[in-house]
Amino acid sequence: MNKKNILFVDDNENVISGIQRQLRPYREQWQLFFAGNGAQALQLMAQQPIDLIVSDMMMPGMRGDKLLNIVSEHYPATVRMILSGDADEESLKNGLEVAHQYLSKPCSAETLREVISQVFKIQTCLRNPRIVAGVGDANQLPSLPRIYQELNKAIADENTTTQDIANIFASDMVLSAKLLQLVNSPYFGLNRIVSSLTDAINLIGLKKLSSLVLSVHVKTSFSINDPEIAHYMECLWQDSGRVSELARQIALSEGQQEDRPDQAYLGGLLHNMGLLIFMSRGGDKLKTLIERLKNTDTPTAALETAIFGFTRSEAAAYVLSLWKIPPRIIEAILLQNSPSDTGYDGVNALTAVHIAACLLKPPAKSDCARLFEITLDTEYLQRINKLDRLPHWQTLADKIIAHHAAK
Repeated sequence: MNKKNILFVDDNENVISGIQRQLRPYREQWQLFFAGNGAQALQLMAQQPIDLIVSDMMMPGMRGDKLLNIVSEHYPATVRMILSGDADEESLKNGLEVAHQYLSKPCSAETLREVISQVFKIQTCLRNPRIVAGVGDANQLPSLPRIYQELNKAIADENTTTQDIANIFASDMVLSAKLLQLVNSPYFGLNRIVSSLTDAINLIGLKKLSSLVLSVHVKTSFSINDPEIAHYMECLWQDSGRVSELARQIALSEGQQEDRPDQAYLGGLLHNMGLLIFMSRGGDKLKTLIERLKNTDTPTAALETAIFGFTRSEAAAYVLSLWKIPPRIIEAILLQNSPSDTGYDGVNALTAVHIAACLLKPPAKSDCARLFEITLDTEYLQRINKLDRLPHWQTLADKIIAHHAAK
Protein backbone atom coordinates (compact mmCIF):
# COMPACT_ATOMS: atom_id res chain seq x y z
CA MET A 1 0.00 0.00 0.00
CA ASN A 2 1.36 3.41 -0.98
CA LYS A 3 1.73 5.76 1.95
CA LYS A 4 -0.15 9.05 1.86
CA ASN A 5 1.95 12.19 2.29
CA ILE A 6 0.58 14.65 4.85
CA LEU A 7 2.04 18.09 5.52
CA PHE A 8 1.33 19.88 8.82
CA VAL A 9 2.03 23.62 8.96
CA ASP A 10 2.18 25.43 12.32
CA ASP A 11 4.51 28.04 13.80
CA ASN A 12 4.10 26.56 17.31
CA GLU A 13 6.75 23.88 17.92
CA ASN A 14 4.72 22.38 20.77
CA VAL A 15 1.78 21.80 18.41
CA ILE A 16 4.07 20.16 15.83
CA SER A 17 5.68 17.86 18.40
CA GLY A 18 2.21 17.00 19.77
CA ILE A 19 0.96 16.00 16.31
CA GLN A 20 4.11 13.92 15.73
CA ARG A 21 3.48 12.10 19.00
CA GLN A 22 -0.29 11.65 18.40
CA LEU A 23 0.06 10.25 14.88
CA ARG A 24 3.12 8.05 15.44
CA PRO A 25 0.94 4.89 15.53
CA TYR A 26 -0.15 5.60 11.93
CA ARG A 27 3.31 5.91 10.40
CA GLU A 28 2.75 2.69 8.42
CA GLN A 29 -0.13 4.42 6.59
CA TRP A 30 1.07 8.00 6.36
CA GLN A 31 4.34 9.80 5.70
CA LEU A 32 4.31 12.97 7.80
CA PHE A 33 6.03 16.24 6.87
CA PHE A 34 6.18 19.44 8.93
CA ALA A 35 6.73 23.13 8.21
CA GLY A 36 6.90 26.11 10.55
CA ASN A 37 5.40 28.65 8.15
CA GLY A 38 3.77 29.11 4.76
CA ALA A 39 6.99 29.78 2.85
CA GLN A 40 8.58 26.56 4.13
CA ALA A 41 5.42 24.64 3.25
CA LEU A 42 5.40 25.87 -0.35
CA GLN A 43 9.12 25.15 -0.71
CA LEU A 44 8.57 21.59 0.50
CA MET A 45 5.56 21.10 -1.80
CA ALA A 46 7.67 22.16 -4.79
CA GLN A 47 9.98 19.22 -4.05
CA GLN A 48 7.61 16.62 -2.63
CA PRO A 49 4.08 15.54 -3.72
CA ILE A 50 1.60 16.13 -0.87
CA ASP A 51 -1.80 14.42 -0.67
CA LEU A 52 -3.13 16.46 2.27
CA ILE A 53 -2.05 19.73 3.87
CA VAL A 54 -3.20 20.67 7.40
CA SER A 55 -2.47 24.28 8.29
CA ASP A 56 -2.86 26.55 11.29
CA MET A 57 -4.73 29.79 10.55
CA MET A 58 -2.87 32.60 12.35
CA MET A 59 0.84 32.41 11.48
CA PRO A 60 3.42 35.19 11.02
CA GLY A 61 4.34 36.05 7.45
CA MET A 62 1.52 34.15 5.74
CA ARG A 63 -1.88 33.25 7.16
CA GLY A 64 -3.21 29.74 6.73
CA ASP A 65 -6.05 30.78 4.43
CA LYS A 66 -3.57 32.60 2.15
CA LEU A 67 -1.34 29.51 2.07
CA LEU A 68 -4.24 27.20 1.21
CA ASN A 69 -5.41 29.57 -1.49
CA ILE A 70 -1.99 29.29 -3.16
CA VAL A 71 -2.06 25.51 -2.72
CA SER A 72 -5.52 25.32 -4.35
CA GLU A 73 -4.18 27.16 -7.42
CA HIS A 74 -0.91 25.26 -7.85
CA TYR A 75 -1.80 21.85 -6.37
CA PRO A 76 -5.58 21.43 -6.88
CA ALA A 77 -5.45 17.67 -6.18
CA THR A 78 -4.12 18.25 -2.65
CA VAL A 79 -6.79 18.08 0.06
CA ARG A 80 -6.76 21.21 2.24
CA MET A 81 -7.59 21.38 5.96
CA ILE A 82 -7.45 24.07 8.63
CA LEU A 83 -6.55 23.08 12.21
CA SER A 84 -6.85 26.23 14.27
CA GLY A 85 -7.68 27.59 17.69
CA ASP A 86 -8.91 30.87 16.17
CA ALA A 87 -12.68 30.68 15.99
CA ASP A 88 -13.61 34.30 15.27
CA GLU A 89 -16.17 34.79 12.52
CA GLU A 90 -13.80 36.29 9.96
CA SER A 91 -11.20 33.53 10.36
CA LEU A 92 -13.87 30.86 10.12
CA LYS A 93 -15.32 32.45 6.97
CA ASN A 94 -11.93 32.78 5.29
CA GLY A 95 -10.90 29.26 6.26
CA LEU A 96 -14.05 27.64 4.93
CA GLU A 97 -13.62 29.35 1.56
CA VAL A 98 -10.31 27.60 0.86
CA ALA A 99 -10.37 24.46 3.06
CA HIS A 100 -12.22 21.20 2.55
CA GLN A 101 -12.42 20.76 6.32
CA TYR A 102 -12.02 23.04 9.37
CA LEU A 103 -11.01 21.49 12.71
CA SER A 104 -10.68 23.32 16.02
CA LYS A 105 -7.79 23.03 18.47
CA PRO A 106 -7.40 21.14 20.69
CA CYS A 107 -8.14 18.16 18.46
CA SER A 108 -7.77 14.59 19.73
CA ALA A 109 -5.61 12.10 17.88
CA GLU A 110 -8.68 9.92 17.26
CA THR A 111 -10.68 12.79 15.71
CA LEU A 112 -7.73 13.84 13.53
CA ARG A 113 -7.11 10.25 12.41
CA GLU A 114 -10.81 9.66 11.66
CA VAL A 115 -11.18 12.83 9.60
CA ILE A 116 -7.96 12.23 7.64
CA SER A 117 -8.96 8.59 6.93
CA GLN A 118 -12.38 9.69 5.72
CA VAL A 119 -10.89 12.33 3.44
CA PHE A 120 -8.55 9.81 1.80
CA LYS A 121 -11.37 7.29 1.35
CA ILE A 122 -13.47 9.93 -0.41
CA GLN A 123 -10.50 11.13 -2.47
CA THR A 124 -9.93 7.61 -3.84
CA CYS A 125 -13.42 7.40 -5.32
CA LEU A 126 -13.31 10.93 -6.69
CA ARG A 127 -10.37 10.11 -8.93
CA ASN A 128 -12.54 7.82 -11.05
CA PRO A 129 -12.57 9.63 -14.42
CA ARG A 130 -15.86 7.96 -15.35
CA ILE A 131 -17.61 9.88 -12.56
CA VAL A 132 -16.49 13.19 -14.02
CA ALA A 133 -17.55 12.04 -17.49
CA GLY A 134 -20.92 10.76 -16.30
CA VAL A 135 -21.89 13.40 -13.75
CA GLY A 136 -20.03 16.44 -15.07
CA ASP A 137 -16.93 18.31 -14.01
CA ALA A 138 -16.98 20.91 -11.26
CA ASN A 139 -17.77 23.76 -13.66
CA GLN A 140 -20.85 21.99 -15.05
CA LEU A 141 -22.37 21.13 -11.67
CA PRO A 142 -24.53 23.40 -9.50
CA SER A 143 -22.82 24.96 -6.49
CA LEU A 144 -24.24 25.24 -3.02
CA PRO A 145 -26.68 28.15 -2.74
CA ARG A 146 -25.55 31.20 -0.82
CA ILE A 147 -28.58 30.92 1.46
CA TYR A 148 -27.29 27.56 2.78
CA GLN A 149 -24.01 29.14 3.83
CA GLU A 150 -25.78 32.15 5.34
CA LEU A 151 -28.14 29.88 7.26
CA ASN A 152 -25.39 27.70 8.72
CA LYS A 153 -23.44 30.78 9.72
CA ALA A 154 -26.52 32.24 11.45
CA ILE A 155 -27.29 28.96 13.23
CA ALA A 156 -23.71 28.81 14.56
CA ASP A 157 -24.10 32.29 16.08
CA GLU A 158 -25.66 32.03 19.54
CA ASN A 159 -27.00 35.60 19.23
CA THR A 160 -29.10 34.77 16.15
CA THR A 161 -32.85 35.22 16.62
CA THR A 162 -35.71 33.41 14.91
CA GLN A 163 -36.48 36.65 13.11
CA ASP A 164 -32.92 36.72 11.71
CA ILE A 165 -33.46 33.23 10.27
CA ALA A 166 -36.87 34.22 8.91
CA ASN A 167 -35.27 37.17 7.12
CA ILE A 168 -32.82 34.80 5.40
CA PHE A 169 -35.67 32.54 4.24
CA ALA A 170 -37.74 35.50 3.12
CA SER A 171 -35.13 36.24 0.44
CA ASP A 172 -35.97 32.95 -1.29
CA MET A 173 -39.59 32.45 -2.31
CA VAL A 174 -39.18 28.77 -3.19
CA LEU A 175 -37.62 27.90 0.17
CA SER A 176 -40.21 29.93 2.08
CA ALA A 177 -43.01 28.07 0.31
CA LYS A 178 -41.36 24.69 0.99
CA LEU A 179 -40.92 25.57 4.67
CA LEU A 180 -44.59 26.45 5.07
CA GLN A 181 -45.61 23.39 3.05
CA LEU A 182 -43.59 21.15 5.36
CA VAL A 183 -45.01 22.62 8.56
CA ASN A 184 -48.57 22.36 7.27
CA SER A 185 -48.13 18.76 6.09
CA PRO A 186 -49.79 15.83 7.90
CA TYR A 187 -46.38 14.95 9.39
CA PHE A 188 -46.76 17.71 12.00
CA GLY A 189 -50.46 17.03 12.60
CA LEU A 190 -51.32 20.61 13.53
CA ASN A 191 -54.90 21.80 14.04
CA ARG A 192 -54.21 25.18 12.46
CA ILE A 193 -52.66 26.60 9.34
CA VAL A 194 -49.22 28.14 9.85
CA SER A 195 -48.56 31.10 7.58
CA SER A 196 -45.76 32.83 9.51
CA LEU A 197 -42.13 32.02 8.71
CA THR A 198 -41.10 32.65 12.32
CA ASP A 199 -43.78 30.24 13.60
CA ALA A 200 -42.68 27.66 11.04
CA ILE A 201 -39.04 27.99 12.08
CA ASN A 202 -39.91 27.58 15.76
CA LEU A 203 -41.90 24.44 14.97
CA ILE A 204 -39.25 22.78 12.80
CA GLY A 205 -36.15 23.78 14.76
CA LEU A 206 -32.97 25.37 13.48
CA LYS A 207 -31.01 22.17 12.80
CA LYS A 208 -33.57 20.79 10.36
CA LEU A 209 -33.70 24.04 8.43
CA SER A 210 -30.28 23.63 6.83
CA SER A 211 -31.25 20.08 5.84
CA LEU A 212 -34.44 21.46 4.27
CA VAL A 213 -32.44 24.00 2.27
CA LEU A 214 -30.06 21.32 1.05
CA SER A 215 -32.81 18.86 0.06
CA VAL A 216 -34.73 21.55 -1.85
CA HIS A 217 -31.52 22.56 -3.61
CA VAL A 218 -30.78 18.94 -4.55
CA LYS A 219 -34.31 18.49 -5.95
CA THR A 220 -34.13 21.62 -8.10
CA SER A 221 -30.54 21.02 -9.22
CA PHE A 222 -31.21 17.49 -10.44
CA SER A 223 -34.73 17.79 -11.76
CA ILE A 224 -36.55 14.93 -13.52
CA ASN A 225 -38.34 15.52 -16.84
CA ASP A 226 -39.13 11.94 -17.82
CA PRO A 227 -42.61 10.97 -16.48
CA GLU A 228 -41.61 7.30 -16.60
CA ILE A 229 -38.87 8.02 -14.06
CA ALA A 230 -40.91 10.43 -11.89
CA HIS A 231 -42.58 7.52 -10.09
CA TYR A 232 -39.20 6.28 -8.88
CA MET A 233 -38.29 9.78 -7.72
CA GLU A 234 -41.34 9.77 -5.44
CA CYS A 235 -40.13 6.48 -3.96
CA LEU A 236 -36.70 8.03 -3.49
CA TRP A 237 -37.92 11.03 -1.49
CA GLN A 238 -40.26 8.93 0.64
CA ASP A 239 -37.34 6.65 1.42
CA SER A 240 -35.05 9.60 2.18
CA GLY A 241 -37.52 11.15 4.60
CA ARG A 242 -37.95 7.92 6.56
CA VAL A 243 -34.25 6.96 6.57
CA SER A 244 -33.14 10.42 7.73
CA GLU A 245 -35.53 10.34 10.69
CA LEU A 246 -34.55 6.80 11.73
CA ALA A 247 -30.82 7.54 11.32
CA ARG A 248 -31.18 10.47 13.69
CA GLN A 249 -33.12 8.38 16.23
CA ILE A 250 -30.49 5.64 16.07
CA ALA A 251 -27.73 8.19 16.71
CA LEU A 252 -29.64 9.58 19.70
CA SER A 253 -30.38 6.10 21.06
CA GLU A 254 -26.63 5.39 21.02
CA GLY A 255 -25.85 8.50 23.04
CA GLN A 256 -24.36 10.44 20.12
CA GLN A 257 -23.87 14.06 21.13
CA GLU A 258 -23.22 17.52 19.68
CA ASP A 259 -23.75 17.48 15.90
CA ARG A 260 -23.55 13.68 15.46
CA PRO A 261 -27.37 13.10 15.33
CA ASP A 262 -27.63 15.91 12.76
CA GLN A 263 -24.87 14.33 10.67
CA ALA A 264 -26.83 11.07 10.73
CA TYR A 265 -30.01 12.91 9.71
CA LEU A 266 -28.34 14.67 6.78
CA GLY A 267 -26.57 11.48 5.70
CA GLY A 268 -29.93 9.70 5.66
CA LEU A 269 -31.59 12.52 3.78
CA LEU A 270 -28.94 12.44 1.04
CA HIS A 271 -28.02 8.75 1.07
CA ASN A 272 -29.69 8.15 -2.32
CA MET A 273 -28.80 11.48 -3.87
CA GLY A 274 -26.66 9.56 -6.37
CA LEU A 275 -29.78 7.78 -7.62
CA LEU A 276 -31.37 11.18 -8.22
CA ILE A 277 -28.28 12.15 -10.23
CA PHE A 278 -28.73 8.97 -12.29
CA MET A 279 -32.39 9.86 -12.85
CA SER A 280 -31.63 13.37 -14.06
CA ARG A 281 -28.48 12.63 -16.07
CA GLY A 282 -28.49 8.88 -16.70
CA GLY A 283 -30.89 8.81 -19.66
CA ASP A 284 -31.30 5.35 -21.14
CA LYS A 285 -28.68 3.94 -18.77
CA LEU A 286 -31.07 4.31 -15.84
CA LYS A 287 -33.81 2.45 -17.73
CA THR A 288 -31.27 -0.27 -18.47
CA LEU A 289 -30.48 -0.47 -14.75
CA ILE A 290 -34.17 -0.75 -13.81
CA GLU A 291 -34.73 -3.44 -16.44
CA ARG A 292 -31.76 -5.51 -15.31
CA LEU A 293 -32.81 -5.19 -11.66
CA LYS A 294 -36.14 -6.76 -12.61
CA ASN A 295 -34.59 -9.62 -14.56
CA THR A 296 -31.42 -10.54 -12.65
CA ASP A 297 -30.25 -11.21 -9.09
CA THR A 298 -27.01 -9.26 -9.55
CA PRO A 299 -26.44 -6.87 -6.61
CA THR A 300 -27.59 -3.33 -7.35
CA ALA A 301 -24.20 -1.71 -6.78
CA ALA A 302 -22.53 -4.20 -9.16
CA LEU A 303 -25.08 -3.40 -11.88
CA GLU A 304 -24.55 0.34 -11.39
CA THR A 305 -20.80 -0.07 -11.80
CA ALA A 306 -21.28 -2.20 -14.93
CA ILE A 307 -23.72 0.28 -16.53
CA PHE A 308 -22.47 3.69 -15.36
CA GLY A 309 -18.88 2.91 -14.40
CA PHE A 310 -19.52 3.95 -10.78
CA THR A 311 -22.17 3.55 -8.09
CA ARG A 312 -24.82 6.02 -6.92
CA SER A 313 -22.89 6.33 -3.64
CA GLU A 314 -19.75 7.41 -5.51
CA ALA A 315 -21.73 9.88 -7.65
CA ALA A 316 -23.22 11.51 -4.53
CA ALA A 317 -19.84 11.60 -2.76
CA TYR A 318 -18.32 13.33 -5.78
CA VAL A 319 -20.90 16.14 -5.83
CA LEU A 320 -21.07 16.55 -2.04
CA SER A 321 -17.29 16.79 -1.77
CA LEU A 322 -17.32 19.63 -4.30
CA TRP A 323 -19.93 21.29 -2.06
CA LYS A 324 -17.57 20.81 0.93
CA ILE A 325 -20.13 18.84 2.93
CA PRO A 326 -18.33 17.44 6.04
CA PRO A 327 -16.42 14.19 5.37
CA ARG A 328 -18.32 12.24 8.06
CA ILE A 329 -21.56 12.79 6.14
CA ILE A 330 -19.96 11.93 2.81
CA GLU A 331 -18.47 8.75 4.30
CA ALA A 332 -21.95 7.73 5.54
CA ILE A 333 -23.21 7.96 1.96
CA LEU A 334 -20.14 6.56 0.20
CA LEU A 335 -19.85 3.45 2.40
CA GLN A 336 -23.54 2.85 3.15
CA ASN A 337 -23.42 -0.50 1.30
CA SER A 338 -20.02 -1.51 2.72
CA PRO A 339 -19.59 -0.03 6.22
CA SER A 340 -16.88 -2.59 7.01
CA ASP A 341 -14.59 -0.53 4.73
CA THR A 342 -14.36 2.22 7.37
CA GLY A 343 -11.37 2.16 9.70
CA TYR A 344 -13.41 3.61 12.57
CA ASP A 345 -14.61 1.19 15.25
CA GLY A 346 -17.25 3.37 16.90
CA VAL A 347 -20.82 4.44 16.16
CA ASN A 348 -21.11 7.40 13.78
CA ALA A 349 -23.28 8.70 10.93
CA LEU A 350 -22.25 5.76 8.74
CA THR A 351 -23.57 3.29 11.32
CA ALA A 352 -26.90 5.09 11.61
CA VAL A 353 -27.44 5.52 7.85
CA HIS A 354 -26.52 1.91 7.02
CA ILE A 355 -28.87 0.50 9.67
CA ALA A 356 -31.72 2.88 8.78
CA ALA A 357 -31.47 2.17 5.04
CA CYS A 358 -31.49 -1.59 5.70
CA LEU A 359 -34.45 -1.53 8.10
CA LEU A 360 -36.60 0.83 6.02
CA LYS A 361 -36.15 -0.42 2.47
CA PRO A 362 -39.44 -0.75 0.51
CA PRO A 363 -41.43 -4.01 0.78
CA ALA A 364 -40.21 -6.84 -1.48
CA LYS A 365 -43.41 -6.69 -3.54
CA SER A 366 -42.86 -3.02 -4.40
CA ASP A 367 -41.56 -2.26 -7.91
CA CYS A 368 -39.04 0.06 -6.18
CA ALA A 369 -37.67 -2.66 -3.89
CA ARG A 370 -34.63 -3.74 -5.93
CA LEU A 371 -33.72 -0.14 -6.64
CA PHE A 372 -33.29 0.44 -2.90
CA GLU A 373 -31.78 -2.94 -2.08
CA ILE A 374 -29.17 -2.92 0.68
CA THR A 375 -27.83 -5.84 2.73
CA LEU A 376 -27.25 -5.59 6.49
CA ASP A 377 -23.54 -5.92 7.31
CA THR A 378 -23.68 -8.01 10.49
CA GLU A 379 -19.88 -8.44 10.53
CA TYR A 380 -19.52 -4.68 10.79
CA LEU A 381 -22.02 -4.55 13.67
CA GLN A 382 -20.13 -7.34 15.45
CA ARG A 383 -16.87 -5.48 14.96
CA ILE A 384 -18.21 -2.34 16.64
CA ASN A 385 -20.02 -4.44 19.31
CA LYS A 386 -23.51 -3.26 18.36
CA LEU A 387 -25.19 -6.36 16.92
CA ASP A 388 -27.24 -6.77 20.09
CA ARG A 389 -28.80 -3.33 19.51
CA LEU A 390 -30.54 -4.47 16.33
CA PRO A 391 -33.89 -5.40 18.01
CA HIS A 392 -34.10 -1.92 19.57
CA TRP A 393 -33.40 -0.24 16.24
CA GLN A 394 -36.02 -2.44 14.59
CA THR A 395 -38.56 -1.16 17.13
CA LEU A 396 -37.68 2.41 16.20
CA ALA A 397 -38.02 1.51 12.50
CA ASP A 398 -41.43 -0.14 13.04
CA LYS A 399 -42.74 3.05 14.67
CA ILE A 400 -41.62 5.16 11.71
CA ILE A 401 -43.17 2.69 9.24
CA ALA A 402 -46.46 2.79 11.15
CA HIS A 403 -46.39 6.58 11.35
CA HIS A 404 -45.90 6.99 7.60
CA ALA A 405 -48.50 4.33 6.80
CA ALA A 406 -51.07 6.29 8.83
CA LYS A 407 -50.58 9.49 6.80
